[in-house]
Amino acid sequence: MRELPETLSHAYLITGGSEGSRREYARRMAQAYLCQGEHPPCGRCLPCRKVAEGIHPDVSWVAPAEGKREINVEQARMIRTDVYIRPNEGKRKVYILDPADSLNPAAQNALLKVLEEGPPYGAFLLLAGQQGKLLDTIRSRCEHLALPPEEEPVDPQRLQKGARLARLLLEGDELEVAEGLAALEQEKLKPAQLAELLAVAEEQAARSLALQPVRASAVVRALKTCRENAVYNPGAGHVLGWLAATLHA
Repeated sequence: MRELPETLSHAYLITGGSEGSRREYARRMAQAYLCQGEHPPCGRCLPCRKVAEGIHPDVSWVAPAEGKREINVEQARMIRTDVYIRPNEGKRKVYILDPADSLNPAAQNALLKVLEEGPPYGAFLLLAGQQGKLLDTIRSRCEHLALPPEEEPVDPQRLQKGARLARLLLEGDELEVAEGLAALEQEKLKPAQLAELLAVAEEQAARSLALQPVRASAVVRALKTCRENAVYNPGAGHVLGWLAATLHA
């Protein structure tokens, strides 16, 4: 787990790691904002214990309403109003937006002013698995903390699928590649699954650089570009279509 900053800012964008590790890190950050111990977060003082138990009145977790997929503009406006009410017990009021990349554009715009000019006791922690879904103006108002990736057990099925994709791109002709990618699109992969598949295929294709330097380097470049742009949450059809067009332009 990444160490906490020595001096705390008023707003952080927390990315990387897993959903669970981002939440745990945000919980430790909230303890650090409110800790009354000598070396925050001490984990032992009353505020630290209340944060750990999820009962501190000055810590608010903001998520999409039940049955909804987005944090909407009404929720953002409630934050904007609530932050100007002074803390109940502590020296800060901490708002944890989880996941922040579920903020719709109107909600993000509603938060801009308070992120930039809110009261000094306001603190904001934005947890995002896909930071590309956040407006540049939101990202620019936060300090970025990227958690290290977590080691995952090797999934044989994932490796097989990535190896098949790499082999298709390395050896298939234009029609075979188009048909193979069209079939892959029908699997309705989620953005995270698609990014993971592209990463595995890139790693597999890189192993052929010595044997097929020209074709393999083109495949690796194309896969890398697709993977890096996956943070912007494009549809699988757009990514795979671009991949096919690039390799057979």
